[in-house]
Amino acid sequence: MPPTIHAHRTTWLAALSGCLICCTLVAMAQPAPRRGAPTINGTVVSLQGQTLQVDTRANGPVTLTLTAQANIIDQEPATLSDVKAGRFIGTTAVQASDGKLHAREIHIFPESMRGAGEGHYPMGPPNTTMTNGNVQAVSGSVAKAASGAGKLALLISYKGGQSRIEVPPNVTVTMMQTGTRALLTPGANVTVLAQPSPNGLKAGAIIVHGHASS
Repeated sequence: MPPTIHAHRTTWLAALSGCLICCTLVAMAQPAPRRGAPTINGTVVSLQGQTLQVDTRANGPVTLTLTAQANIIDQEPATLSDVKAGRFIGTTAVQASDGKLHAREIHIFPESMRGAGEGHYPMGPPNTTMTNGNVQAVSGSVAKAASGAGKLALLISYKGGQSRIEVPPNVTVTMMQTGTRALLTPGANVTVLAQPSPNGLKAGAIIVHGHASS
């Protein structure tokens, strides 16, 4: 039975995962999502040796090979107060009728991932962009913005330019950290960008969204 595959996933995740697979965790001048790489969403069933099994719910279990080169990323909830000048972040945004970019998601990267997918470029849906870069400045009060009583904007710099992103109070913020296979315990929620091979699917990049409860 085929795995759950989102061939044209439009969030920042597919683009970033493609960068990690193609270039590992190093700075890049231009992102390069890997065409044809299937994205699998589900929960970990088991990890035995190099064999990873993921339950995709709708389409049953998928078996992948976990290579030594696979990038494992730990994604945890964060808040607007964690978004500070000097942080390297990734954000998806939509250009509204006012002509400004409004953030939908903000993802804070660890220093080891500084430069991953750096740049500003369009994504699949109309008026949607992905911006990965350094927070040059934060305009407005985080506390007031989080409560809806004020406005917040980020000036993000990257190779070749800068972008101003307006930040609504309901934006999703997450913290990204480099992880290990110890995170791949049964029940963990994951997104896997797989690489087809003659011997089946290989796990190229794995984002762990939530840890299994003990």
